[in-house]
This record gives sequence, structure tokens and C-alpha cells, in this order.
Amino acid sequence: MVAAPGPVVRPVRVGEGAAAALTGGAPGRVVAVFRRAVYLSYPRGLLALVGTAAEPGPLHAHVAALPSVAVGDVLDVPGCAEVWRPPPFPPVAEVVGVLADVLDHRPDLDLGGAPGDDITQTLRRHGLATAAALLAGRGIGLTPAGDDVLAGLLLAARAAGQPERDLLALARGARTHEISRAFLGWAARGRSVAALHDLAAACAAGDAPAARRARARLAAVGHTSGLDLAHGFLIGCRHERACTDERGHA
Repeated sequence: MVAAPGPVVRPVRVGEGAAAALTGGAPGRVVAVFRRAVYLSYPRGLLALVGTAAEPGPLHAHVAALPSVAVGDVLDVPGCAEVWRPPPFPPVAEVVGVLADVLDHRPDLDLGGAPGDDITQTLRRHGLATAAALLAGRGIGLTPAGDDVLAGLLLAARAAGQPERDLLALARGARTHEISRAFLGWAARGRSVAALHDLAAACAAGDAPAARRARARLAAVGHTSGLDLAHGFLIGCRHERACTDERGHA
């Protein structure tokens, strides 16, 4: 039996992932409800209904007010003319110095006994795939802290020119839940929330005040998700810079 279409919720702006999910005009089914977001599943992917004050992001569809719904409900969300697309990240080597100065954050990870800061050593000795296996699904939160850190690593790898198809394979194979995998998939494409793109741009420009303002915006994303994401991005940028330096001296 096909569920009857639910109420119509009209977004004022959507990310490119949300726009792709809405292609085709089918209604979405509610798969998760939180205080600040309602997640809908479509044949072409997930999107997150969020309020207009939320950061733009690839999966975000901004609405004037979140609907009162429950898991399993069906919503009609028409497409939107305004599609948000982030700017590309600057070269990773230009980001590290200022980002390390302004970030001052360490995620609360449950790595099963692994030393907390050994993500750097794991990357160096075993590569991104091993780091992804260590991080995926670890920690607490809607998107576990390990997934947020992994998203940062994927973003740095893509910014450094690693092939999108390889990074997407890592994201799709991550042992975590559907919502996290959706965000990881867009990180593999080099797309994240606006505040991280703005933070990276400010760091590359050497503009510490602007970087601190962007960091403050990230601190408001989830419980610690935004800062965990930035931490992963910093580790990834350092790793990619070190790899580039090694190749230059080979």
C-alpha cells in the first residue's frame, strides 16, 4: 500500500545534495527526528530539514519552521530555486598554520584502547583506509565523533587532489549509520558546511580574526560535531602537506 502524501514543506534554500535528493518529485519518508533537524529519505539520497539559522550544507534544506512529524511520516518537499554550493577548499598547506592556532579542540573519541592522538600515526603508517576503519562509528552523537573526524580527513584528502571515486568508496563502506554515511559521501566530494569552508579560506588568507569567527560558528554545529570535523580536517591537512613535502624531497 502506498502512503498518502503528507503536508507540503517548502524550503527557502537547499544544498546540492538535498537538491539531488529532491529530483524526481517523489515525497520523502521521515527516518529521524531531532530538535534541530528532520531527516528524510528519498530514492536519490537523504536530506535534512533544518531551520533558516542553521549553517548551509550539502544535505541541508532550510525551512522557516520544522514540521511536527514522526518517523515513518511522508512529506512533500518541493524543489527550490536557490541551491547553495560551497567554494572549493584552498591548498591544504596554506591552511595548517592558522587553523592549528585557532582551533584548540580535541575530540572525545572511543577508539577501543587506541591512543587518542594516533590517528596521525595511523595515517602515516597505514593510510586513510585504515584510519577510516578505526574511526567510523566511534564515539557519541548523532554523527559520532569518529565520523566527524573522518569527514575532516576525507575533505582534506579531496582538497589535496585524491581521487573522488576512491574517497567515495571509503565513505560508502564506513561501518556507521545511514545519516553519517550520507555526510561522509559529500565530504568525499569536498563539500561540507559553510563554516568549515569559511574557516579554511580565512586560514589560507592568514586572517586569524575571520578564522576565529568561523570557528565560533562551527562550535554551534551539533554538540561537538563542528569542532570534531575541523580537528579531522587539520589532521588531514597536516598529513597531506607532509606527504607532498616527502614527494618533493624524493
